Amino acid sequence: MASTYVNNLRVAEPADGDSGWGTSTNTSLELIGEALGIGEEGITTNADTHTSTIADGATDPARALHLKYTGTLDSTCTITIAPNTLKRVQIIENATSGSQSIIIKQGSGATITITNGTKRIVYLDGAGSGAAVVDVTAAAFGSQAFYVPSGSTGNRPTGVAGAFRYNSTTGAFEGYTDSWGDIGGSGATSVSLTEATGDGSTTAFTLSTAPGSENNTQVFIDGVYQEKGTYAVSGTTLTFSTAPPNGSSVEVTGFSESSVGTPGDGTVTTAKLADDAVTAAKLASSAVVTASIVDDAVTAAKLASSAVVTASIVDDAVTAAKLASSAVVTASIVDDNVTQAKIADDAVGADQLAASAVVTASIVDDAVTQAKIADDAVGADQLAASAVVTASIVDDAVTLAKMATGTDGNLISYDASGNPVAVATGNAGQILTSAGAGAPPTFADAAAGGPSVGKAFFMGQL
Repeated sequence: MASTYVNNLRVAEPADGDSGWGTSTNTSLELIGEALGIGEEGITTNADTHTSTIADGATDPARALHLKYTGTLDSTCTITIAPNTLKRVQIIENATSGSQSIIIKQGSGATITITNGTKRIVYLDGAGSGAAVVDVTAAAFGSQAFYVPSGSTGNRPTGVAGAFRYNSTTGAFEGYTDSWGDIGGSGATSVSLTEATGDGSTTAFTLSTAPGSENNTQVFIDGVYQEKGTYAVSGTTLTFSTAPPNGSSVEVTGFSESSVGTPGDGTVTTAKLADDAVTAAKLASSAVVTASIVDDAVTAAKLASSAVVTASIVDDAVTAAKLASSAVVTASIVDDNVTQAKIADDAVGADQLAASAVVTASIVDDAVTQAKIADDAVGADQLAASAVVTASIVDDAVTLAKMATGTDGNLISYDASGNPVAVATGNAGQILTSAGAGAPPTFADAAAGGPSVGKAFFMGQL
């Protein structure tokens, strides 16, 4: 009789009385050793499908406990492991190039997708044409808990998007997207648990929270993990395709959907921010506006020396009330910066002028008119000895009202209309003479000619 190959490793089973059974047995032992090792199988470049058929009684990489697929893909490749009657556990690794996933199947049953650069532990149920592939990696061990890989920060594996583990150094679960990061603390505060008992007819069970979809749940019946294809979730209702047996323990773990590591809107308060935590680099250019500045918050010490320039000041914005008593000094005023147009009428009083402020050089020619001089404003004390000269007196400007009373030896002469026209001064022994009608009188010595008889004048104060 010929050898058969109906076992899960496809090694020869010699029939009684077969010749060469020793050689056949040795080959079988070698193939059993191969089954405990690592095998590598290449996929045709850019293939969409691939079949790994384990050879009967001959070496084959697909027989290995750890099966690694290589090759270059440009799309997802579905791999069928044959024959579909094999029942075994395998570690399958997607080591292909091209960043594509592979799908492992055996028959028309469930399949497992393995993303590029990762590996999964699966078992083939060997159910023939309807055979399924089950992910052992996600299975629970007992009804008490579900275990994930655990290790320190120092022994993290090479990060692959979607990886999940428990960090024994930080005491927190962590995941990988483009870097490792915490996704929860030591307590499972984002996980809900629903427990129920099957009665053999009820298929719908109410969960304590709505997980969103069956992808966010793990379901166990009497401690046995249930594939997600055997139930569906809608809101808080989980419905089995087949009612759990009477008296069975139903346990559902639900995971809340949330943005891991991202606080909800309005959840970060001032108390949560460390002192000096917000730096200038974290502020948008439009973050600080006038309304954000407390009254009197900006002091002189906070202004750069070049911060306040003329262009920054609105016309008429700086009033006297806003200037300190010592704020405006001569050194602060740019040459020729203060023009007449900027000085209000009557703005500068005597109290505002320094003793040395007004000098001759400061007065524009013809700038001081009579209209600007108050009556009696200029006294004798305010006139320099050389201040009043003939050229300074306007014609007819000196009236009788502006003249002091005459003294002994002085005589006022009047014109034909009775207006004083001159003052003549006489000395002792002089007599008054007349030059004619309308002409001012003068004094002369008697020897030079005197007045006509009867034309002597009294000399005295008028």
